[in-house]
Amino acid sequence: MNYHKINRFWQSATLLLAPPLIVLLIWLRPSMEPYQWLLWLHLPLLMLHEAEEYVLAPVSFKEFFNLKTQMGSKTDPDYPLDEGYVFQVNLVIAWPMVILGAILAPVMPWLGFSMIWFELLLNNVMHTIAFQGAKPSYTPGLITNSFLLLPYGTWTLLTAIGFFTPLDWALSVLVGGVVVGILGAKTRGRLVRRQRTEEHAVN
Repeated sequence: MNYHKINRFWQSATLLLAPPLIVLLIWLRPSMEPYQWLLWLHLPLLMLHEAEEYVLAPVSFKEFFNLKTQMGSKTDPDYPLDEGYVFQVNLVIAWPMVILGAILAPVMPWLGFSMIWFELLLNNVMHTIAFQGAKPSYTPGLITNSFLLLPYGTWTLLTAIGFFTPLDWALSVLVGGVVVGILGAKTRGRLVRRQRTEEHAVN
């Protein structure tokens, strides 16, 4: 599978898909419950964030992560994040979870909120703190994170406070933590395997 071509297609398509989706959601707003509407709004806002990360930014998030962050290889623009990894994180995990969370909002409100934790904590911390280092600079996705996802996540959090039960909070944290844990373990594992391969090559 040519992940490079697939990624270029959907990443560019986000710029075309997000605006009409937002317009559609505004039109449908009176017929939807506020919380479910907010969970549907997550999808086009996420698309705009991904468009900044991979289309509009001077250096894509993948290359930035790999070359300029403490979690990257520092030398390989395709490691630990390669095109397949980018595809899996966004189209296999993020989009399906956001869509499923919005569909199931009336019966499983915690599922969609697990991805809100992802935005409020992991995404926000990465762009505004973890990736800044000693000399703050622009990171791919910083603008949409700061002016779209962070306010959106806060709005959704305040809405959820109005009706979430302790079990809803616990399950949302659990599912969000599992997603973050899986991604963190995969990233770390890829780096460890690369380091071992380089050590064997030297020896």
